[in-house]
Amino acid sequence: MQITDETMNLILKEVSRNISLERKKRGISMSQLADMANLSVSHISKLERAQCDIGLKSLLRIAAAFEMEAAEFIPEEPETDFMSVEVKTTNGERFERIVRDADPRIVEIILKMALCLKKNYEHTFS
Repeated sequence: MQITDETMNLILKEVSRNISLERKKRGISMSQLADMANLSVSHISKLERAQCDIGLKSLLRIAAAFEMEAAEFIPEEPETDFMSVEVKTTNGERFERIVRDADPRIVEIILKMALCLKKNYEHTFS
């Protein structure tokens, strides 16, 4: 899957928001987090406002300060209006995403429908 710059910016904003939410949930000031993660207060502030890219070292330091895994800050899928952001995926990737957590009975129905449509398409256009 290719990720556009716009999608990467959305992911960055969500990572930034997740860091800020975790800090606030724990009642920690930016200054305290900066000390815990060995980063500057200015850098923490910019990260939380998505004013700069978050580097891997910074993310790992922040995660360690919270005793969390870095991956916990990264969204599985960005919260976005997919009509306005072009995410280049193959049809197979789109199908996998749709059926990933679906009930197996629903998956079976979808597969049967796909086979039926394919047969009808081949019959109509051959």
